[in-house]
Amino acid sequence: MNLREMELFGTLMRVGTTTETARLLGISQPGVSAQLKRLESRLGLSLFHRTGNRLEPTREANEIFALAAPIFSTHADIRAKLPELRNLASRPVSISATPALVEGFLGPILIRAGFQNWKKRLNLRVHSPEEDLRRGDADIGIQMALPPKAEFQAYPVGRSELVAIMRDSHPLARQDRLFCAAIAEHPLVCYNADWSPMGATIRAAFEAQGLSYDPVCTVPFCANVCDMVRACGGVGIVDSMTVRDYAMQGLVARPIVDIAEIKIIAFHRRNEPLRAPIQDFLTTLLRAA
Repeated sequence: MNLREMELFGTLMRVGTTTETARLLGISQPGVSAQLKRLESRLGLSLFHRTGNRLEPTREANEIFALAAPIFSTHADIRAKLPELRNLASRPVSISATPALVEGFLGPILIRAGFQNWKKRLNLRVHSPEEDLRRGDADIGIQMALPPKAEFQAYPVGRSELVAIMRDSHPLARQDRLFCAAIAEHPLVCYNADWSPMGATIRAAFEAQGLSYDPVCTVPFCANVCDMVRACGGVGIVDSMTVRDYAMQGLVARPIVDIAEIKIIAFHRRNEPLRAPIQDFLTTLLRAA
């Protein structure tokens, strides 16, 4: 018996007539009778005796039905589960990304993934990707300099340079490129290295040069660095995408020679199967890398 024949047989056993079986399965009554006849011929067994308008199962049919009970139960469970699965599959992809990546990286990816003119729905959070994934508020996180973590499956999907920003009147603005040692001589506006992966990356670069990483002002995001440097001076370190997309009036940017590029990382919860739309979006991210 294949599954289609099993469904026909099980329905006949439960309702007892070919007419009702045809209605439930969405086929014709003669079709039910023909399928039953072929099934009995293939099995070499008589499964039902006709009594008036009803079909009475034979002993053999009752034994097969008892053996197949777990299959029928599982089939019923699957049918009951399908509406929930369809609803889950239709939910928009939920992405959590840091502001710099929303402004400078995500747009072209969305277009390649089919979101042009919003042909697909999207739930975008601009917050803390790691926290959003831990709480189940996002399907995919995108952020820079994410260190390896056992709870996340991570993929490098891009790179960005780090640059120093300062007022255009700052002494360092006269130089074409900078080293960490020169930056360390000035008040630094940057990130809390104990909280921010980018801050930890910059601290490691400073310490590799024997320098102390001690920001006078710590902020959460690159745009905040620009705001604070414009307001109060000093030197900030941001990614090159922020410089490209941020209104830099009164500020200039200089490359930093001795800090390596940082990776842009896409990640999701490890050992958790992805819905098809999420997998499709992740595939687009990886192709763009």
